[in-house]
Amino acid sequence: MAKAPIPGEVKTRLCPPLDLQTAARLHECLVLDVLEKASAVPDSELVVSYAPAGACSFFQIAAPEAARYMLQEGTDMRRRIAHCFRRLCEPERAVVIIGSDCPTLPALGLELAFDALASGRVNVVLGPSSNGGCYMIGMTSLHPKLFENMDWTSPDVVQKAVERAAELELGWYLLPEWYSVDRPADLACLKGELLKHTAINSSAHHTRDFLKRRAQSGLI
Repeated sequence: MAKAPIPGEVKTRLCPPLDLQTAARLHECLVLDVLEKASAVPDSELVVSYAPAGACSFFQIAAPEAARYMLQEGTDMRRRIAHCFRRLCEPERAVVIIGSDCPTLPALGLELAFDALASGRVNVVLGPSSNGGCYMIGMTSLHPKLFENMDWTSPDVVQKAVERAAELELGWYLLPEWYSVDRPADLACLKGELLKHTAINSSAHHTRDFLKRRAQSGLI
């Protein structure tokens, strides 16, 4: 799930220290890196759930290998996520939704999600963000009650989702914690990770190169 990089519509909580144009460019890099990571997962099909309406062409260029491009529907994150599962879940198919805020997440994280769902013992997979929230959710079929009155943008959403899954007698699995790039402190963490350990995080090359160019220009 991703938004097109429109200034003033994305990464506004990073302004300041960034201006709106720079924040949009950073967001574009995050999207490109996550799309590359997702498209490389073995034996999987990439579907892009995009926003806003009219942004499909950006994602068709950014991810030409995607099997489908699907406009996000719903007035909040809970409804948009539920809509994705409703459209994509089919018998014998695991669906894993990831946002565009974790460009340095190891590819193994996505593979772990699919492996857990394929085990037959897990109905729901959740990826907790270290700075609150959820960076990934996967299911083998839609469980509507898991989404009822659930604020998927709240910092304790993973704990609440686990409690709800237990109430519904659903098997759940927590992925390793990772951080999402959402606030200035997260941006500082991203800079430290990519600019000091580029060999380890070569998969996030769009974001790394963007930050490196800014650093060389004295803008970081």
